[in-house]
Amino acid sequence: MTGKKLRILDLGTGSGVLAIAAARALRQRVLATDIDIEAVRVARANGRLNRTGSLVQFVHAGGVERHVIAARAPFDLVFANILLEPLQRIAAPLIKLIAPGGRIILSGLLAAQANAAIAAYRPLALERRIAVEGWATLVMRRALPSRTGRGDC
Repeated sequence: MTGKKLRILDLGTGSGVLAIAAARALRQRVLATDIDIEAVRVARANGRLNRTGSLVQFVHAGGVERHVIAARAPFDLVFANILLEPLQRIAAPLIKLIAPGGRIILSGLLAAQANAAIAAYRPLALERRIAVEGWATLVMRRALPSRTGRGDC
């Protein structure tokens, strides 16, 4: 995924660790949002401690349909480390924010919840399921438009 300018979103950034890691590893700008204002303050402080400079923008946003998120869409890479119920609730608008060929990484899921998350994020294709000690991480991808011009997302 490196080599081109990527649009990256960390939705539900919490402490900012995923946004910071992505920014440093990929040397790309990241938009990191959370509904909790205190989490955004902590994430900003962690960003400063980890010298992410202008690579990560931490923003308080009460949902995926906020202007600050929509204005940067579509995203090539989305991190969503959020509980299953909110992930299901935001699935439809979040899918629309993913660029053709883009990926979303869903985490914070119990292994037993993985199939429910996969179902909520159809028509995205499951690329990888990672299970570690009862937890699941899902890597899903939005299809590229078909040669006939009809995309399936």
